[in-house]
Amino acid sequence: MALIRRQNMLRRIRNLSLRSVTLLMLTAVVISNEYLVYWIQSWRWPALPVSSRDPQEELVVLFVSDPQLIGIQDEHGFPIGMITRWDSDRYLRKTFSLAYSYTQPDVVVFLGDLMDEGSKATRQEYQSYFSRFDHIFYPSRSSKVVYIPGDNDIGGEGADFRTKYKTSRFERHFENLTGVVNAHFVDFIKLDFRSQFDSFAEKREVMMEMTHKLTAPMRIIINHESIISQMKMLVYPLLKIAQPNLIFSGHWHESFHYVCETCLSSNEDSAHWPVHMRDLRKLGGWTEVDLTNLISINEVMVPTCSYRMGTHNMGYGLALIRRSGSMMYTVLWLPQRYTQLYAYLVALPAMTFIVFLLYIFIYVNKTHRR
Repeated sequence: MALIRRQNMLRRIRNLSLRSVTLLMLTAVVISNEYLVYWIQSWRWPALPVSSRDPQEELVVLFVSDPQLIGIQDEHGFPIGMITRWDSDRYLRKTFSLAYSYTQPDVVVFLGDLMDEGSKATRQEYQSYFSRFDHIFYPSRSSKVVYIPGDNDIGGEGADFRTKYKTSRFERHFENLTGVVNAHFVDFIKLDFRSQFDSFAEKREVMMEMTHKLTAPMRIIINHESIISQMKMLVYPLLKIAQPNLIFSGHWHESFHYVCETCLSSNEDSAHWPVHMRDLRKLGGWTEVDLTNLISINEVMVPTCSYRMGTHNMGYGLALIRRSGSMMYTVLWLPQRYTQLYAYLVALPAMTFIVFLLYIFIYVNKTHRR
């Protein structure tokens, strides 16, 4: 019986055409790279420690930092540019959809650099980028969404200066640069602070105006650039006015946690700024942050979610903020897209070699039968 089964299997192998074998192997590689890898990665994400889905007590916030949709001006021409934009958009759309479905967040916060060339885009290019952005992150429409700009969106880095036209264009398509957005027991403060360009007097006036709109018991500053890592003389007066429980930032494309236990103390001297940094680039589970200490400041830097930014680790930040005064934070790490693309380069010659061996096997068996 076993001999008959073996003979039947060999007969089926001999009857396979090279085209069908090649197609089968290519299909297996594509399914693994384009589907299985994403699902397997999402299974590794830590379970959400939510005791109840009551947003009045526990707020689930998904942070999206530096997606930087690839533009037209700095990318290769046709057809390479079209392919790279398509692949990058597809990666963002697929990973965000998985992250959103996994977390079902109450709030989605975009931490700036939404587009790679938003600052210098023509009117037509900007509209096309915005349409792509809306198509990629469309699941967020079911949650409360907060947008803040980055330097790539409206300028502000190097010789790429901000202009009124750039800022007004961003506000027309998204929302105001500064302001307070309330989500149940949390006020999100959009500070739009830039350490190298903003004058203290101007930012202090903006911050004073926003304090009149703060009504929630918990305050979270969201800003594209890191705040707590700056010099104390630049940010301490603003933080004393805002009295934030927490800060979230992006810009550097990496994952870090800045902790300053006494930064809001009135006893600190002007030069003392005891900030410590924790490396979260390999964060495997949840980290807990105490928000009840009124003189301490915690800033969480969220990594980029785009594989095009040159960093090894990409992900979405996820925070579970409790009214009782604690936060659980993790990063939903994403697959290494470049590894998948390299797999195609390895698979093609490997498939060619295997097909060649199959051809020899089939040819020899057919010759032997004659």
